[in-house]
Amino acid sequence: MERKEFLNLVGISVGAVILQNCMSGCSKSSDPSPATPSTTTPSTGGATPSTTGLTGNNVSSKGIIDFTIDLASDTFKTLQTNGTALVSGDVIVARTKTGDFLAVAKACTHEGTTVEFVADNSSFKCNNHGSVFDANGSVSVGPATSALKKYTATFDKVKNTLKVA
Repeated sequence: MERKEFLNLVGISVGAVILQNCMSGCSKSSDPSPATPSTTTPSTGGATPSTTGLTGNNVSSKGIIDFTIDLASDTFKTLQTNGTALVSGDVIVARTKTGDFLAVAKACTHEGTTVEFVADNSSFKCNNHGSVFDANGSVSVGPATSALKKYTATFDKVKNTLKVA
């Protein structure tokens, strides 16, 4: 084997390894799962994870989500204000500017990145590749092609609690 052939083979091999690493960097498995099943973090990212004020299952277990949050709890007081949102386990819970509650799966259906609530039009946006979902979780803008799972959010004014199922 001549020197030129050897260098060509080495170059192609190195290029293949780099390409493989680049391609796997955008896989669905690259978006880590929450560290603990009941992590609750405001979408602004400012608070320490906590489960105070949460009862039930906010992490999908066999496809089932069923939990209640106490809006009087410091952990969830963000939702007392219209136009806010927070992530609780596998769900993003939002309160629209008109005071309605929305709950959808937090993972973008394109690559699994956590979506963010856009209060101005009650939609959800994935900042990774630009997918946008409406208030019902339906795709408004791709590249995502399937809707976010939507959950029923029922507010009890007397108890100041929100049930998501």
